[in-house]
Amino acid sequence: MILGFTVKPEMLVFGGTLLLVLMVLQVLQGMRKIKFKGPLHLKVHKWGAWVLLAAAVFHGFLGYVYALGLRIG
Repeated sequence: MILGFTVKPEMLVFGGTLLLVLMVLQVLQGMRKIKFKGPLHLKVHKWGAWVLLAAAVFHGFLGYVYALGLRIG
């Protein structure tokens, strides 16, 4: 439980699916299958990487809380 919200397995599955979609988009953009012109390509790719990192850290934290049955807040 985090601040009154119970972490459920469905939340973790949704988070994992979201991470998979973000990762596929990141790879497609890196391979230039999704195209942006000029310096915008690098900016979007870099911001996408930061979003992917933040989502992965949050997903890992929720999995940790769920696995150990922790109660925060």
